[in-house]
Amino acid sequence: MSSPPALQTAVVSLRTATPADHDALQALDGSAPDAGAALIQARRDFFSRTAAYGRSRILVAEQGGRLVGVLCLALTPVRVGGRPRSAGYMFNIRVDRSHQTRGLGSLMMKAGAAWLESEGCQYATGLIGVSNETSMKMVTSLGWEAVARFDYLVLDLGRFGPDAEVKIRKVDALGDPAHAAWRFGEVFLHHFVPRYLVSELFQPYPRGPYMGSLTAFGPGGSAWLSLWDDRARRGLDPDRVRAVKAYDVTLKGAGGFRAFSGIAATLGQAGLDQLLMPLPHDATARTLLERYATEVVEFNFVVKRLSGADPVPSGPVYFDIRH
Repeated sequence: MSSPPALQTAVVSLRTATPADHDALQALDGSAPDAGAALIQARRDFFSRTAAYGRSRILVAEQGGRLVGVLCLALTPVRVGGRPRSAGYMFNIRVDRSHQTRGLGSLMMKAGAAWLESEGCQYATGLIGVSNETSMKMVTSLGWEAVARFDYLVLDLGRFGPDAEVKIRKVDALGDPAHAAWRFGEVFLHHFVPRYLVSELFQPYPRGPYMGSLTAFGPGGSAWLSLWDDRARRGLDPDRVRAVKAYDVTLKGAGGFRAFSGIAATLGQAGLDQLLMPLPHDATARTLLERYATEVVEFNFVVKRLSGADPVPSGPVYFDIRH
């Protein structure tokens, strides 16, 4: 379906971004340092985040030939309550300081939601910092609601020590049908889990950023996680930025954290400094991990229903590592 015509107000016009906008978009986005929590979104290629999705659009607000706002959109086929649904992820919303508090953010979000709805989406989704009260107030006024919360941890791998009693094995989820059935079966009923989970999040390097999964068994428990390395795709230097993302994290049994610690120590010995890891907010897990974290960023997962969609049922929400 073709993009809708450019939307206009008396002071700004909204249009789809082009490659020629790259430098202006990078400047509007800000020069995030390649360290700490900023690594979650840091990139040298502005278009790399939207390129991670099958279909996407970048909406820019322009005034007098100058970009004053940007909003990114990605179409994400998902499951909600186990049923196939179409959702759109809305992210990277930025408004130039000169246009803040003038309603431009709301204008772009309304335009973004209208485009998603025209593409057949039943839900618009997004992540907003828990402490960002201004943005939460704005999206709530536009009909969004928080349905889940995540803690995004920046773990210092140097704080984990090796454990000889923990046995670690690398697994290719696609090459091990038994593991794949076990892992994917557990998340199948999570809300907003990608409908094409395997092809979208488990394509091995170089076709995708999936770097394999690690499973660990120790006294009284086990752990599992998958690794996502999109540094090169985002224009970051892997030799200088020694951090990757972990997803699909699971701890089992009383010794689950010990098993996870063994994995973390092994990653540190392999030359990594940090592990960026989103987890559903859980007070117990937060207490266990916080002393190993240099930063913790708290996010609300927010949803707006489109096209008369049903409310999101209660239950766990899946965190798409591309977000």
